[in-house]
Amino acid sequence: MDSRFAQSTGLHRELIKRFCDTQQVEMKRLAGGVATLFADGGQLLTVGIGMFHPVAQLVATAFAYRLDFDRPALPAICLGSDSALAAAMASSGDYEQLFIRHYRALGGEKQLLLLFGSGALSPALERLRDEMLENDQAVALLSGAGMKDPLYRDDLEWCLDLATGSRARQIELMQFAGHLLCELVEAELFQC
Repeated sequence: MDSRFAQSTGLHRELIKRFCDTQQVEMKRLAGGVATLFADGGQLLTVGIGMFHPVAQLVATAFAYRLDFDRPALPAICLGSDSALAAAMASSGDYEQLFIRHYRALGGEKQLLLLFGSGALSPALERLRDEMLENDQAVALLSGAGMKDPLYRDDLEWCLDLATGSRARQIELMQFAGHLLCELVEAELFQC
C-alpha cells in the first residue's frame, strides 16, 4: 500500500476511535435529546458555514430521508440552504442575517439547533445561536475546537469535541458523527 494511503487511513481510524472513546456519553445524550424532540413533534435544525454547510445539509438529509432502511421522514432542515434567499441577502449586505431569517420563517415551537462549528468567529452563527437560546431552544455544538470554539457558551446543552484542527479531518468526522447520530436516533425511535 502506498504510504500516503496508509498514513491517511491510520489517521482517520485514530480520529474516529478517539472521538468515539471520548464523546460517546455526550453523543448518546444528544441522540436521546433529538429522539425526544422528534417524539414531541419538534424539528432538528442544522447549520454550518463555508465548507461545513454541505455537511450540515447531508446530516439533515439523513434524518429527513433515511440511512439504511425505509422509515418515516424525521423533521430536519438545514438552515441557509435557500439559494435565492442567500443571494438576495448577500446582494443587500445582510448576509449575516441569513440563518436568523430562515429560522424565523420556520416558526416552530420546539427546535434543536445542531451547529457545525469551524473554530473561527462567525457573527451569523453567533446571532442564530443567541436567538435560539433566548427563545429557550436547545443548541448543540459539534466542533474541532470544542469548548474553545467561539460558538461555545456555558448554556449550550451539548458540546461534541472532534479534537482536531485539520479542516479536512473535521469535515470527515462531522459527517461520521452526523450519520452516527442519525443511527442512534433511528434505533431509539424505530427499535432497530
